[in-house]
Amino acid sequence: MQNEWSTVTRLLHQTFSIPVSCHKDAEISHIQYMITAEEHTLWIPLADNSGALQLGPAPVTDLTKEKLIDIGSVAYYMLYQRELDTAVEHIPDLDEPLVTAAENRQNISYHHHPYLEEKVFDCIRAGKPALLQEQLKHFPAELSGTLAQQDALRSRKNLVITAITLATRAAIAGGLAPELAYTMSDVYIQQTEKKTQAAALIRLQTEVLGTFAEKVREIKAGTYSRKITHCIHYIYQHLYEVLTLQQLADMLHMNPSYLSARFKREVGTPIRAYIQQLRIDEAKLLLRLTDHTLLHICTLLHFHDQSYFTKVFKKHTTLTPRQYREQT
Repeated sequence: MQNEWSTVTRLLHQTFSIPVSCHKDAEISHIQYMITAEEHTLWIPLADNSGALQLGPAPVTDLTKEKLIDIGSVAYYMLYQRELDTAVEHIPDLDEPLVTAAENRQNISYHHHPYLEEKVFDCIRAGKPALLQEQLKHFPAELSGTLAQQDALRSRKNLVITAITLATRAAIAGGLAPELAYTMSDVYIQQTEKKTQAAALIRLQTEVLGTFAEKVREIKAGTYSRKITHCIHYIYQHLYEVLTLQQLADMLHMNPSYLSARFKREVGTPIRAYIQQLRIDEAKLLLRLTDHTLLHICTLLHFHDQSYFTKVFKKHTTLTPRQYREQT
């Protein structure tokens, strides 16, 4: 019968002069035990992937690796009533990241794919909380990386703090007052540090990104009427679809001519030119962050042909699409 980790921790404290603690979020269940690179800390997984027992770091300089394994063997037997097999020690391989990267590539999986990330923070800059949630659904959890090798909870906190920092910058770029953005950032980082479960951190990150996008939306919406705000949101969400003035007018239950005049009056640019500008901005993202051909990009964004796409792109950027890709 397995002993409770709390009992094992107390008995080890009484027997050995070495710190012993339990980490409920540590994830090393695939191995029997692990020693850190400094050889002053040993980790033993708890049953049912419920965490890990940490022995160390040792406060005494004369504690050898062998002595640490001996103490670990005692702890392992106390937990599971069987001996620790010291032949299966896990020693981190310097080539592991390369192997993992190769396996990811074979599975068409990438670490922190830049295009997916850019799309998420572009939703914040544009103030599109609903579209942001859609983008997050397509952002695989396995692409988030690891920032703290031996502490899964710390790694997740670091990733959330990174996301908060990037979201803060995106919101400021979208028009949110820097003072408010930085205040929100400070509050959310403090909340991050208080979390003790990975699931709670994931929920917090989703909430943070959504709140920043919503704040930017409120700033931008204050400039336009409800109808025009709805129109802009629809255009952004359906940028990869055919968009016509008649279609937009029908969606808003407005006369096409009246919609065209009102859009230009409030936004300051004709609706067709606005759509074209958004598509050129999207094309810049695709050119910078994907390997799509020029023909594929112009087809995706509904330009008549590649020659017309090049002409419009150069009008907006002073560069041809090929020149832009080569310079970024």
